Amino acid sequence: MNYVIAESIKTRRTIVSYFVVVAPIINLLLCMLIAGFYNLESFSLYWWSTFMAPALAALFCSEHERQNKKSGNDKMLYTYPIDLYRFRNAGIVALAIKLLAVYAVMAVVSVVAVMFLGYISFPLTTNVLAYLVLFLCGLWMLPACMLLSRFFNAYILLGVQVMLNLLLPPFLADTPLWVVCPYCYGPKAIEALAGVKISGDLIAPQGWNLTVILALVLSLIVFLALSIWESKLYERGFREKKVRK
Repeated sequence: MNYVIAESIKTRRTIVSYFVVVAPIINLLLCMLIAGFYNLESFSLYWWSTFMAPALAALFCSEHERQNKKSGNDKMLYTYPIDLYRFRNAGIVALAIKLLAVYAVMAVVSVVAVMFLGYISFPLTTNVLAYLVLFLCGLWMLPACMLLSRFFNAYILLGVQVMLNLLLPPFLADTPLWVVCPYCYGPKAIEALAGVKISGDLIAPQGWNLTVILALVLSLIVFLALSIWESKLYERGFREKKVRK
């Protein structure tokens, strides 16, 4: 827990904290401009899963890594008897908690906005549950972005994340290959749960079915696997630097 608190403090007064409130408002305003008030509920969910979710994962991880480099690439860790593997896992958990806060604010903003401005396309409880499912299905993006941040800067990472999320689901989500494409997990779960297709069209929701459960299980497996991989690389990298020094 101490590691998680330490990693949370690292991005406490950065753009990450502001985006907890700013991102949902931006998403809502864009949906009003693009889709109008009538489709506000469904389009907010569609736009969040298509663009905002991968963009936020890339932004949060990039800012976290920037704070690491700002401190001299975690030079202070050389002098402390800490477990680097657990420390990196704690960083992923800290980012996940901040990301959960953004999703929670977005769910509340969406419900309130729809009640006063939009047309209710599906039950409000389904709306809130859809954002929770989307959060769990997108958790794997955090360790994935940390891995990619070793090779790309923040702008390229953001572009890669958004483009892959835009391009892959339309081609793979309606085929059996969706189970091996993590970018399809969120859209497939939302399509079944709320009836919002990958294209943004509305269909009859199927509710909580096998597709939703499978998407959740697969995404959590990918999240755990990538978190272990990234943490092992982080631990090994610092050990190698210590030996060379």
